[in-house]
Amino acid sequence: MYFRRWCYLLLAYPGSLLAEVPQEVTALSAIPNTCVALREGRHCYTEVVLSWQQPTIGNYCLRDATSKYIMQCWLKQQHGVFNYAFDSEQSLSFELFDSNTAKVIATTEVKLQWVYQNRQKKRRWRLF
Repeated sequence: MYFRRWCYLLLAYPGSLLAEVPQEVTALSAIPNTCVALREGRHCYTEVVLSWQQPTIGNYCLRDATSKYIMQCWLKQQHGVFNYAFDSEQSLSFELFDSNTAKVIATTEVKLQWVYQNRQKKRRWRLF
């Protein structure tokens, strides 16, 4: 039964099953990728684990995408893990780049969310 479906797919869509698979599979992930603060505008604190994996061994560095601050570098590695103490009042992006070519390979983001949004209206006081 499965053989018939496979043959049908192969005959109906010959190019789709034989398409090239991308050579470079890059992965940079942040766990957790969302930090939840109580109120809007407040700092959010959490421990974020940034992990990456590459298909080839090389020299890679992890940095903050906004400030370009390099947080950690790995020499002759194919994967790595970095524990980051997240302390921010806005979302942050991170980049993994090849330290030999300075080319950005992968990016990830830790988003900030709030339980309560500030909906206070500015009140103007009048005497009369």
